[in-house]
Amino acid sequence: MKKILIVFLFLSVFGLNKSDGQDYKTSVGVRGGWTSGLTAKHFIKEGRAIEAILSSGYGYRGFQITGLYEIHKPAFTKQEVEGLFWFFGGGAHFGGGYRYEHFHPNNSWWGGTYHTHNYVAFGIDGIFGIEYKIDELPITLGLDVKPYFDIVTERDAPYGFWDSAISIRYVF
Repeated sequence: MKKILIVFLFLSVFGLNKSDGQDYKTSVGVRGGWTSGLTAKHFIKEGRAIEAILSSGYGYRGFQITGLYEIHKPAFTKQEVEGLFWFFGGGAHFGGGYRYEHFHPNNSWWGGTYHTHNYVAFGIDGIFGIEYKIDELPITLGLDVKPYFDIVTERDAPYGFWDSAISIRYVF
């Protein structure tokens, strides 16, 4: 895994040309929202990007991996606000290791017991938002909304349909 990351970073810094649609090719950073974690975005051609999100998953003990394909368009006109882009797209996610605990009371004096359930969640995602590349700094700021649909393997597993976040990424 370390070797793949090193090769990816090396190619993103030294080996790839910049995209004409955005002012950068690859960025890596943090995403703060309902599913907070790490995020990486890579432009595969002008105005088209792939994004990967590794998150803690709904605030429960576990993880979630999300892959997205995004289309970027200038937010207004390039002459008015340089570096401001709308984006939209879709993808899928997979999560695991989540633990959901609930209390089962009984009629004894000590109260009851906790039951823990492990489960797997996967589903489809949409995404739309806005991103700004700060001209003077190698940083992008993004705000997105990510509706999703979960399929879970455990009846008592938490689920949701809506996610939003703020992302800050360092540009290579």
